[in-house]
Amino acid sequence: MISRILVFTLGVILLPHGLRAASSAATEKEYQQVRTIALRDARVQSAYRDADRRLDAKILQIDPALESYVKSRQAARDGTPAPKPVTKPFVTAKPAAKTAPAKISTAGRSTHTVAAGETLSGIAAKHHVSVSTLKDTNHIADERKLRVGQVLTIPGGKPTAPAKKAESGWSRLMH
Repeated sequence: MISRILVFTLGVILLPHGLRAASSAATEKEYQQVRTIALRDARVQSAYRDADRRLDAKILQIDPALESYVKSRQAARDGTPAPKPVTKPFVTAKPAAKTAPAKISTAGRSTHTVAAGETLSGIAAKHHVSVSTLKDTNHIADERKLRVGQVLTIPGGKPTAPAKKAESGWSRLMH
């Protein structure tokens, strides 16, 4: 009799995968009925407890910060009140600044406000200046550390064309 219940339980658990058209509410109700019947068996109860213990251990192995979640799961299974989880206040990030148009100042220089996703080389190309000139003017040591909202001074003067690749001696001979 017990083996029939276990086979029936497995059949009901695997059945929804074959019958996708069945209503999820009806499937859930049927699952709960079969689960209730199966949990009358001590071996099934033991298997559920063992699986829950292994799942809790795996959760903590993956992310130790979920300890309060695991404790609340254990408390819910045991029927004891769950300990209140320690929560940190949620802090929202400030929205990214939109690309501001370059502002012309009286000294013949303009400024550029860095937007999310912009690179120093992209900004330099947009304003027709070299990356090294932009780095020197703004005292930037590492161009990968641009901050959103950072205001860069764009040096004035004549626009510069992108530098050509240096040709090797061999390629000059070939052309």
